[in-house]
Amino acid sequence: MTDTTAALPTAAPATLRQRAWHALRPVLPALTAFYAVQVVSYVVIALVADRAGVSFTELVGSYDVHWYAEIAEHGYRQDVLLDADGNPEPVSLAFFPLLPALASVFGLFGMPAAAALLLVSLLAGGVAAWGLHVFGTRLGGPRVGNLMAVLWAVAPGAIVLRMGYSESLFVAIAVWTLLALERRQWVAAGGLTLFAGLSRSTAVALIAAVGVAALIAIARRRDGWRPWAAALLAPLGLAAYLLYVAWRGGRLDAWFWIQEHAWHMGFDGGELTWITLGRVVSGDEPMWSVILAAVVVVSVGLLVASWFVRSIPLPAHVYTAAMMASALGTGAFWNCRARFLLPAITLAVPVAFLLARVPRWVSAVVLSLACVAGAWWGAYLLAYAELNP
Repeated sequence: MTDTTAALPTAAPATLRQRAWHALRPVLPALTAFYAVQVVSYVVIALVADRAGVSFTELVGSYDVHWYAEIAEHGYRQDVLLDADGNPEPVSLAFFPLLPALASVFGLFGMPAAAALLLVSLLAGGVAAWGLHVFGTRLGGPRVGNLMAVLWAVAPGAIVLRMGYSESLFVAIAVWTLLALERRQWVAAGGLTLFAGLSRSTAVALIAAVGVAALIAIARRRDGWRPWAAALLAPLGLAAYLLYVAWRGGRLDAWFWIQEHAWHMGFDGGELTWITLGRVVSGDEPMWSVILAAVVVVSVGLLVASWFVRSIPLPAHVYTAAMMASALGTGAFWNCRARFLLPAITLAVPVAFLLARVPRWVSAVVLSLACVAGAWWGAYLLAYAELNP
């Protein structure tokens, strides 16, 4: 009898390209839709800029982009200077270093800082869309995942995803951190949160989510030392940058001092939000403020609705609630409220579940209208109201 075992073909191990394609294929619809939204939005922004008689490149490269570009090109070279009243002047130390650091890598190849910031933002937006697709798919299937990626891209404050702002990078880190927590990948979650702390001060919300998840795991005696490691790693990035600013500013609370007195970005517990909403009801606010008030009210309603979606993990609820508290409790820059709400990703979950139940043509029409309206709204704030979106 002949041995035929050796003659049987063996399956060749998957190549790196095959594994990458296998991982990428399910998310391609979400990524395609996300970047299609960017293209349409840029067309709308260009049309608004042309009608307003302003430069398109200046429009998408304005406000915070200037500060990030300064850091990317020169680092934190500005000293903390005081005005006549002893308060600090606006200074680049208020802006966190991760985004300009990544942009400076492209600067090594001769790319202008503003263009590098935009490239990092667009790439990070794709990573965030990928994570949102995975997050939504775990909650309600692939269609919910695709809708999550697109809803985030067409949100009222999403014009900053088309600018050199840090929201794309922060959300990319945040959503993959939440996924790591769900998979009990503790060290990855703690490490990602460390980098989030080098991106935005709102990493506090992510630190809280990691802390809550770690406490639950420790109380249940699960996963040994790893939850402890995550809880210890999570705040290190934010703490490191705050200490650096403290050293540069000559006082322990220097970052908060600069935010409060130079940028007027202190936390007022929601006082400005309530006052502005009251003025909107009495008819004392311009139309752009009325629209933002509607965005705020709807966002609060979506926050409540999201708690009824049982499949959302508790750390994601904690993260979103903390983001909402930060966005609505800021004591200045009412015009930026839609942008501040952008990282509160679970607000999109109830809408995604709703749109997943309607015919596809209905959701396509709704999202297309939202895309155009959101792009117009952001461009209007920049070009006509001359406000930081």
